[in-house]
Amino acid sequence: MRHLEMHTKNSMNIGITGGTGFIGHAVQKALRSQGDDVTLFSRREGEGRRLFSLSQPLDVSGCSGLVHLAGESILGLWTQEKRRRILSSRVEGTRRLVEGIAAAKERPRVLVSASAIGFYGDTGERIADEDSPAGTGFLAEVAQAWETEAMKAEQYGVRVVRLRIGFVLGRDGGAMKLIKPVFRAGLGGTLGSGRQWMSCIEVDDLAAMVLECLHNESISGPMNAVMPAPVTNAEFTKAAGRAAHRPALFPAPAFALRLMLGDLSHLMLDSQRILPKRFEGLSFPYQYRNVSTAMTEVFR
Repeated sequence: MRHLEMHTKNSMNIGITGGTGFIGHAVQKALRSQGDDVTLFSRREGEGRRLFSLSQPLDVSGCSGLVHLAGESILGLWTQEKRRRILSSRVEGTRRLVEGIAAAKERPRVLVSASAIGFYGDTGERIADEDSPAGTGFLAEVAQAWETEAMKAEQYGVRVVRLRIGFVLGRDGGAMKLIKPVFRAGLGGTLGSGRQWMSCIEVDDLAAMVLECLHNESISGPMNAVMPAPVTNAEFTKAAGRAAHRPALFPAPAFALRLMLGDLSHLMLDSQRILPKRFEGLSFPYQYRNVSTAMTEVFR
């Protein structure tokens, strides 16, 4: 497969937290297609699954690599309790994972820990890459705290990759599951001014990036998991409308989004103009380099 042309691959046993979610399913499928074994961590033990807990170290024995995707969904109204769960699920979950690494007789060689491009905050028109500083705001603070916990695994000789994930496009889950029916009904439209930037990634490309980070020993530190070309929200809307074969004529004003969604409106209205400098430096072979081709797949 495409991402393995850059280096020699040895099969591994990979432990995945959050492996039954939208991204986790794609990562599982990609790993198994490459001959890797998968160990799932779940809130419910049994059926070959190990316990994922926020209150005790994880049993990572036998795992040569780890992919950490678990965390409270950011979709939904950001009440005070929701904010607490978003932050604590990431910080405590990562802390318990690193404690499991510390306790293991044979430690995994690599940890690919999910983060988010929210790390950079609202970038406006400014372009950000992996060398750009952290931003401000709730999502930026969550991403920074999340990454700080993951980096603690480095003291145990583990190579740590912090995968800063953009807006994920795919047919079967994520935010597009909510957005697709709106566009299919011909009710889609720009959000706010439509000038804010979006940095997206198709879910199968994201899974291939995870595999590249696991198997390519030259990769560590932050990696922006986004397409090479950010788009404005207006361009995103046009691409979705074309793929759905429907006009996209119903804009959602910023004030209405803030009224309906509260702080969650930041997810729709903040500008994130992020480049994947390090993946581009690896000549990563995207299957979907732009939003238009990805939208065709999403609405297929």
